[in-house]
Amino acid sequence: MASGAPDKSPDVAGRRKRLVALCQGLPEATAEPAGVQHLAFKVGKKTFAYYAYDHHGDGRIALLSKAPPGEQGQLVAEDPERYFVPPYVGSKGWVGFRLDSPRVDWRAVKNLLSVAYFLTAPDKLRMRLGQGKAARRGDARSRPKRG
Repeated sequence: MASGAPDKSPDVAGRRKRLVALCQGLPEATAEPAGVQHLAFKVGKKTFAYYAYDHHGDGRIALLSKAPPGEQGQLVAEDPERYFVPPYVGSKGWVGFRLDSPRVDWRAVKNLLSVAYFLTAPDKLRMRLGQGKAARRGDARSRPKRG
């Protein structure tokens, strides 16, 4: 799908809704309109990811997310059908992940969002994220002490 209107065959609305739900599961993260059909995922005033729908007619529906140094190149090299270097933010190391493919790996999407959030959120929110994960694993460090 090089250019033109995005393929409507995948459940575009359902995928967008699922992406928003994943974002809103992160402490104090919000999804805000960014243009006509795009969304900006933010923590406070800082953007950590975007939902992009046919950005400048590129024909893609994708998640664009902040990534750690070196991650973008590695992901794109390993799976160029799924990952790409997005325009504008790609030069800053962000990575694009296609949401318009027949099957979406939602664990990969959740991981990309979590990493981007972690790179952007203030310390107090990152700590809350870590404590929540420990509690879900049943980690003793996250349990309240009984007195």
